Amino acid sequence: MFKKFSRSRPVDDDEFFSRMISDAVMDKVRDGFDLERVDELVSKTVPRFIDDMAPELAASMMRNKRSLRGNKRMERGYNKRMRKQWGRAFDLYGVVHAVSTELGEKVANREREDLTSAQKHTLEALTGLHVSASRIAGEVLALLSQGYPRGALARCRTLHEAAVIACVIADSAADQDHSDLAERFLDHEIVTLRRDALQFQKDHEILGEEPLEQEYLDDLEARYDEVIAKYGQEFRREYGWAKKFSPDDNLRALEEKASLSHVRPHYQSASSEVHCGARGLGRNYIEMRGVTLRHAGKINVDLTWPADLALSSLLQVTFSHAVQGNPDGPTIESLICMRALEEMRSACLDAFVAAQAAIDSAEEKIVKRMQR
Repeated sequence: MFKKFSRSRPVDDDEFFSRMISDAVMDKVRDGFDLERVDELVSKTVPRFIDDMAPELAASMMRNKRSLRGNKRMERGYNKRMRKQWGRAFDLYGVVHAVSTELGEKVANREREDLTSAQKHTLEALTGLHVSASRIAGEVLALLSQGYPRGALARCRTLHEAAVIACVIADSAADQDHSDLAERFLDHEIVTLRRDALQFQKDHEILGEEPLEQEYLDDLEARYDEVIAKYGQEFRREYGWAKKFSPDDNLRALEEKASLSHVRPHYQSASSEVHCGARGLGRNYIEMRGVTLRHAGKINVDLTWPADLALSSLLQVTFSHAVQGNPDGPTIESLICMRALEEMRSACLDAFVAAQAAIDSAEEKIVKRMQR
């Protein structure tokens, strides 16, 4: 049997576990144990060893206040440097984000009378998209300020999708042939709800969850049948709501309709941070002072690109909501605000570029000193 783990033994001893296993095996050999049965011994005893050791190791790690204090000191130092290097850029990003959100709130909360059904649906869809875009843009800022530009890039992907959908819905608002696009978009919710519900119902037991109530499922099925009868079988597809507007009902085709196809390369690159494929693994490396490192934590560089993508998409959604798809039409206030937002966005990106340039310059000086 393995010896009991001593709580006084340091858990950071890299040789400890292998030594324990080796000692146990050698004890058996001295007792006349056949070396050919080592595999059998290990297969039987290692699971018990792991079961015994894991709780004690976890408890010891959680008691390790020294490591916790060290990590907190590193975190404070990192945040202080990030603020010093990128503070101006973060502040301007926050201003653009806040003004855009406030403009969307004004458009959504304005009292209106005598809106047509199509106008109501357009306002509802664009308001919802703007709310989502504002929240995601805030998430991008949070990720950037914490040193996770690749995580921010992943959220930029969703922001781009919101921008594309907002643009095509706003474009169709005044199109008599496609004025029902917003209604189709909103009605498509039931397709996703039903799909998710059926998947959950299939897997609820293995998840350890209670099944969905049959009454709820019956309601979903009835609503689903209604929209399929209303729009046709193709409505079941992911972008089935756009089939009438775009025969090729996919995001790429909608990008063409929204004149945003030029963003496709950025979107594809951002997708590698969402789907864990081999391409995304290639981004796990970073060059630092002539050395290639695997990057598993925070960094203080490469923040400009996701900031640019996020603000571009946010302003596109804001324009669609406040100007192009506004049932009141473009007002002087909304036009002035959009122009001001563009000015602030430009200043914000200049601040990001300047911060990166300052870091690059400082790094070059360090490398030169190292090469002397």
